[in-house]
Amino acid sequence: MDRIRNFLSHLREQLWLVPVALTVAAMLVAVFMLSFGSRIFSGDGGGEGAAWWLYGGGPESARTLLSSLLSGLMTMTSLVISMTFVILTLAASQLGPRLISMFVSDREIQAVLGLFIGTIVYIIAILRSVDENLGGDGVPHAAVTLASLLTLICLFALLFYIHKIARSIIADNVVEAVSQGLRKDVRSILHSGGAAASSAAEPPDFDRTGIAFRSISLEQQGYIQVVKYSRLVEIACENDAVIVVNVRPGHHIIHHGDHVQLSAKIPADCDKAIRKAFVIGRNRTAAQDLEHGIRQLVEIAVRALSPGINDPFTAIAVIDRLTAALEEILTGRLQPELITDAQGRVRVIADRSEIAGIVDMAFDAIRQAGADNPAILIRIADSLGTLARLLTPGEALRAVLGQLAKLHESAQMGRLVSMDREDVIARIAAARGIGRVSV
Repeated sequence: MDRIRNFLSHLREQLWLVPVALTVAAMLVAVFMLSFGSRIFSGDGGGEGAAWWLYGGGPESARTLLSSLLSGLMTMTSLVISMTFVILTLAASQLGPRLISMFVSDREIQAVLGLFIGTIVYIIAILRSVDENLGGDGVPHAAVTLASLLTLICLFALLFYIHKIARSIIADNVVEAVSQGLRKDVRSILHSGGAAASSAAEPPDFDRTGIAFRSISLEQQGYIQVVKYSRLVEIACENDAVIVVNVRPGHHIIHHGDHVQLSAKIPADCDKAIRKAFVIGRNRTAAQDLEHGIRQLVEIAVRALSPGINDPFTAIAVIDRLTAALEEILTGRLQPELITDAQGRVRVIADRSEIAGIVDMAFDAIRQAGADNPAILIRIADSLGTLARLLTPGEALRAVLGQLAKLHESAQMGRLVSMDREDVIARIAAARGIGRVSV
């Protein structure tokens, strides 16, 4: 299932896919209209019985009309694409490259571009079929009418396209879109069996010290995108063995290393099958990587807090969305490190994201970039206090209190006026009071 999600994620990021599909559809519509359009809509090939709304001109005027429509659409399409990438380039310098990937994967934008290109291809196909030597019989009246209608639709699509692009570069909209994707990925990974294997309650007393292991590398370079843990469990069961995975989705690996440790019972001819259980690519993806979306939101906040941009309000919006995502992570059940078979025996020991590491990834970089901004420090303190109120004593609460301790030190060391420092420390103390329990 995770491999399918990863594959679909790659498909969504292909800007050309929907336009190509619509272009092929336009070609099929052109063939249909040239073959059957006149008979269906006029009944007699465009004579006196033709409907009033059908194009009724001769071949010369038809070619002139189609040529004008084609020239206008090509100019409009090239201008729109050029302006769009200029706007996105300027916006991406402030919000990060995530804006480009969001634009490329947006189905509505892909559909509008496909409509423009498909209409151009349709008009070219119709234009080639107009034969001036045949007089009125050489004019596909219904097809020319449809070309005019498609051009009119493209004009309205242009308005929608401009509206879409204008809204897509607003910082709050970008933050919200990334946040929605993050929460969706969190629910998919944590609540739908991200381990992709049967994982009962973790045996707390599992001891691996008496097991002899040998190490293998994955013999590839890049980011781990998906680990098919269910396949690893099958291999371990077949050999009555245990597999230790020392890497996780999101890690960048090199060609050599102790990426996987295998029980001595597993023969060397299984190494190839084990390597096939890992999907490795050039970029991180959200299929199994819990930290991927968090890193993207943090990047937006850090850019917003840079001296060249100095936009703390965008950073505050990011902090709010990170808090919402952390609520689902910290109050939920993380993926188990010990993955068992149907009989409850440990078969795979996986490397998982730690709660403390997730909390630190969410707030460390923002806290460091905003160490001299009291509004940022206060917002982080309030957010951590909100999370502490939801947590019971345990690892998650310790991670939140640890981040509050870092925040307190940042407030003391930052370049703040005395009254601002007192306000920040007071909010940190209030947040600590919420979580002041035995942890």
